[in-house]
Amino acid sequence: METSRNLPKKRKRKRKGRVQLPKKRRRTVTSERANDGGEEKMIKASKRPGSPIQESIQRKRKRGEQMGGKADDRPSTSYNTDMEQLSGTTIPADAPILVTGPENFTFHKILGEGGYGKVMLATHPVCQQQLAVKLVKKRVLLQDFKDNVLIERQVLEVTGKSPLFTHAYATFQTKDYAFFIMEFLSGGDLSGLMRANAPFTIPVTRFMAAEIICGLQFLHTRGIIHRDIKPANILMDSAGHLKIADFGLAVMNIFGDKKISEYAGTLSYMAPEILLRKPYNTAVDWFSAGVMIYEMATGKYPFHAGILPGTIEKSLINDVPTYPKGLNPQARDLIVGLLNKSPESRQVAVDNIREHPFFMEINWTDIEGAGARPPFQLGPPPVMTLTKIDDILSSTEANKSPMAERDQQLFCGFTFANENWQIVKPIKEPVIRPRRALCDIMQQLGLELCNLNGSHISSSFDW
Repeated sequence: METSRNLPKKRKRKRKGRVQLPKKRRRTVTSERANDGGEEKMIKASKRPGSPIQESIQRKRKRGEQMGGKADDRPSTSYNTDMEQLSGTTIPADAPILVTGPENFTFHKILGEGGYGKVMLATHPVCQQQLAVKLVKKRVLLQDFKDNVLIERQVLEVTGKSPLFTHAYATFQTKDYAFFIMEFLSGGDLSGLMRANAPFTIPVTRFMAAEIICGLQFLHTRGIIHRDIKPANILMDSAGHLKIADFGLAVMNIFGDKKISEYAGTLSYMAPEILLRKPYNTAVDWFSAGVMIYEMATGKYPFHAGILPGTIEKSLINDVPTYPKGLNPQARDLIVGLLNKSPESRQVAVDNIREHPFFMEINWTDIEGAGARPPFQLGPPPVMTLTKIDDILSSTEANKSPMAERDQQLFCGFTFANENWQIVKPIKEPVIRPRRALCDIMQQLGLELCNLNGSHISSSFDW
């Protein structure tokens, strides 16, 4: 057996009189496209000594520049300093946001906590923004609400392209928990703002009411009832725009005359028909919105705010709110229609709510696209904290026996990811991707057909 020492070595022959040239460099010409699939052509720089190109290269090197443009013209690949400290490395900008489980995230702070789970402030090494990670105990959901977590995931997919709602980037599950990866809204919730500043001025009340109305109309036209509209579920971004959140009690496919009769919601904002166990539809959300608008405009709760649930329930069913003398008459008329005890009369009041005199100064197109400027300024967003929380999962769940396989199957269909995220699933199930728009499908078909024919097609369409 021959060893590598016995093998002949290949040597490169050097010709005398030839100048050793620098290593080849390439530059990209983006204005030209190749015919085969549209790949960018690579043009080699001339290596002839003394040529204008070579002299230009030498001059650029002396100035500290690189081929392909000035350093200031190149896109920046640097990341937020805090993110680099958290991750320890710089991640390429085009890297997918990979998720295999909660170990991918760095958790910094508890934003909220309840009986079903908690919401944490977190970061991911590839992301450049803060995230809100909601984790829910699956074992607790099995008792009564196993369907709610699946509905919440479906509603988040529906509302994903509207700026009026909190957005979900991905959802995944482990054996004990269901996780929602959400955008973090640094403005807090409406309840905190109301405690500090209510009653609001009429322009502020008008703006907030308009954004809530657009959000509810978006849901209702798609057959979705929120059923838990309240200030704590209305979040704000850093600019002051409102976003409806928490679809844990939402129901879907409620169109036309269809009604349901399930008892659900937060007592202080529940419509009388729910309290009376009568069939109801989307009108219940408008009653909840009326209670919030009253609170924003007056700084008070419109009904009896006792500590006994029975007293609050009777007041919601029977009492008629009183209105301060100085309240704007147009705001008063709007609230009276929303707090009507009859769901039929309430629905009539909201059928043409955008034409109500109270909203005369509102541009509804700007409101729907979050293009309107909020009439108030929030404080600066909280500074990124480098504190890390390691034990985010309950030790009680780890000590319990594993969930039965039939119970795990009830959560099939929960995993979801948008186009920028990639889920490597701890629990094996299909990853649901958002539905593509018709124009996207037609564009893809056109590109494929043109590639087959060997012709060129523009990568952008006007539909």
